[in-house]
Amino acid sequence: MEIREVKDNKKRFLSLLLLADEQEDMIDRYINSGTMYVLEDGGVKCECVVCDEGNDILEIKNIAVKPECQGKGYGKKMIDFIAANYKGKYSILQVGTGDSPLTVPFYEKCGFIRSHSVKNFFTDNYDHPIYECGVQLVDMIYLKRIL
Repeated sequence: MEIREVKDNKKRFLSLLLLADEQEDMIDRYINSGTMYVLEDGGVKCECVVCDEGNDILEIKNIAVKPECQGKGYGKKMIDFIAANYKGKYSILQVGTGDSPLTVPFYEKCGFIRSHSVKNFFTDNYDHPIYECGVQLVDMIYLKRIL
């Protein structure tokens, strides 16, 4: 298993990126300014894009695991890599997600705690309703992990 940085042609991973952020123009807002990593284990299994948000905060903008590889520890392995790689460079690792019974518990298991929310983020910024586990995502829930 290897995690490596992707420096160019990041959009070649678009199908994986779209699993976590299903609108391409939203991905376009951060893909070039962010640092992208892929986890390979007999092929790419997971990707992650992180961005410097200022104020000593690093934000996970996108993290996705191929559907057939979910539940096998790849997402947690990527988050642990990010946390270890950026410890001492940032104080806080944060992530924004929908208030979903799928994603929030995953981040909590990875050591994140709820921080704050942005009302109507998904309804204001996406051109279609987004559902996860049958729940429409409306507010962006931010979680943080101290590095």
